[in-house]
Amino acid sequence: MVRNVTNYALDSDPSSANTLKADGQNPQPAWPSPQPGQPGQPGPWPGQPGQPGPWPGQPGQAGPWPGQAGPWPGQAGPWPGQPGQPEPGAPPVPAPFGSPAAPGQGGAALQLPYELALPGGWEPQKMIRIMGTVKPNVDSFAIDVRSGWDILLHFNVRFKEGGHHHVIVRNSMINNSWGGEERAAPRFPFKQGEQFEILLLAEPTQYKIAVNNEHLLEFRHRYKSLKDINKVSIHGDITLHAMFMQ
Repeated sequence: MVRNVTNYALDSDPSSANTLKADGQNPQPAWPSPQPGQPGQPGPWPGQPGQPGPWPGQPGQAGPWPGQAGPWPGQAGPWPGQPGQPEPGAPPVPAPFGSPAAPGQGGAALQLPYELALPGGWEPQKMIRIMGTVKPNVDSFAIDVRSGWDILLHFNVRFKEGGHHHVIVRNSMINNSWGGEERAAPRFPFKQGEQFEILLLAEPTQYKIAVNNEHLLEFRHRYKSLKDINKVSIHGDITLHAMFMQ
């Protein structure tokens, strides 16, 4: 299965606290097979020019979606854009997904709500990758980027707001007070019963969010800095297969 990376459009908007349900048909993302986390290989942002190698999950990448035939992600093949095998003297490759040394990176479904701890904060240009499947009876799910009790980014996917409307709400809650919601988005890329992959990229002034290998929108920082972030959590009507930073 090979597909070329295309340029992605940007957009932005905030949210409050809730979760979703889906309609709309989008192609299912291929489960990436290369091993994430190799030193010096953070992986390009979808559509970013001048980045070597294909985007994860494009044709030529080993390893289908979990449960299908073939190896679990990360077992076969180098990280995208890395030619051949590691050069002599290169640091050892991290443990395969699903091993005790790589929590949150595959194997059995992860229990929700799930929290990814970031004790040293979130380094700029680092990405969090989330892979899951929307449940058939989905109402909503949400991702929260947290600093203590504050929610710096609330990404809330709602499948049936008001009984039928699909919307992705973004917001922040500082000192127990919600800010203004951002709701505009170029598309609704989630569907009931379908697999998805979300990438959260942290930049000094904003987050970038991509879904299924396409840039979706941006959310500007409203308060505090990336070093103040101590965890990212996810909850709602999904099956979570993997969630990790790279």
